[in-house]
Amino acid sequence: MGRKAKTGLSYFSKDVDYYDDFKIMDLMNEYGPLGQTIYDVLLCMIYHEGYYLEIPSMEQLAVKIIKTIGNRWVKKKDFVLQVIYYCADIGLFDKTLLNQNIITSAGIQRRYDSVTVRNKVNKDKYRLIDKNGQPLLNAPQNPISATETTIFATEKTINDADIQQNKRKENNTYIYFNNPELEKTFRLYISMRNQNQKYPLIPEQIEELKEELHSLGNTDEERILICKTAFIRGWKGFYPLNKQKNNSNSKASSSKDKKKSNNNSFHNFEQRDYDYAALEEKLTGSR
Repeated sequence: MGRKAKTGLSYFSKDVDYYDDFKIMDLMNEYGPLGQTIYDVLLCMIYHEGYYLEIPSMEQLAVKIIKTIGNRWVKKKDFVLQVIYYCADIGLFDKTLLNQNIITSAGIQRRYDSVTVRNKVNKDKYRLIDKNGQPLLNAPQNPISATETTIFATEKTINDADIQQNKRKENNTYIYFNNPELEKTFRLYISMRNQNQKYPLIPEQIEELKEELHSLGNTDEERILICKTAFIRGWKGFYPLNKQKNNSNSKASSSKDKKKSNNNSFHNFEQRDYDYAALEEKLTGSR
């Protein structure tokens, strides 16, 4: 009985003009040597398994990469995830398969095929190229049988809340809060954050902000006020109402003390009054 064909590689080649690739240039330009290292670690992980890498979750993959590189150099999972998603944006990974927690690309599969040309390895799964190395017109082809996707009632119970959450997905837009005003205010805050920073928030970061906002307010009215305050002041996070009040009271008392002690100083300018409705209209109009 013959041995089972080995799917993973013991090594893979790297061209001397590797850094002349425009995709690699883009990656280096955006994230520097650390971004390139993350991509290189991923390549090793992929070729160790074969021509694709299936992962249980992106968060677990980010943790493993951090442990491989060392948390002295990279500590935040969000940064690792941003690099991975950017690699998909510029074509280093297939974006459609990445959304299914499968990491591969046409280039990875071509290099794998060139090494395993004599090996009898099954290459039917998640293929992006044909036998001649040309892209498939209907790629990715990922047939999944019913037995692979069946979930028994004993494994997962679908309740009314889950059904309502599925109904709230319209036009590929996820609804974060049931309260329409809170949902609108939260989306305005996310739009402000995305406009004020270089890279847009990834879904995992938005979910963390949602959970943070939910935990800081006891009612939707409190959460709306917290979100509006963060939106108007351009904060990168949310803060409890009591801290906001204490800060405003301390600033007000400090301002009064300064006016009493320095009547002749130039501190008698008017406080800026933000027009929330105008800011809201400006942001919604720019999208």
